[in-house]
Amino acid sequence: MSERERTPEQHERLFKASQSPKRREIVMKIGQKGGDRITKEELRRELDKFSDFDFKFNLDWLIEEGFVVEKDGKLYLTEDGIDLMEAG
Repeated sequence: MSERERTPEQHERLFKASQSPKRREIVMKIGQKGGDRITKEELRRELDKFSDFDFKFNLDWLIEEGFVVEKDGKLYLTEDGIDLMEAG
């Protein structure tokens, strides 16, 4: 994780995200694409073992909490998302 200052709320969000294996797997898949980026449809195909509910719920949570953003149909990790990926 980076050494930047975090509020207690930011620490709690990172902790909640890190406690979910499904959220960690989503973040890792997005991060593995690097500069190529990935669409929701491509990500969904790669995570075919997830139920539709699990996929949507966890991806929506990551977007809402600021770990992932969607731009021009592609998914990107934010700085917090990168920190989560690096934490494993």
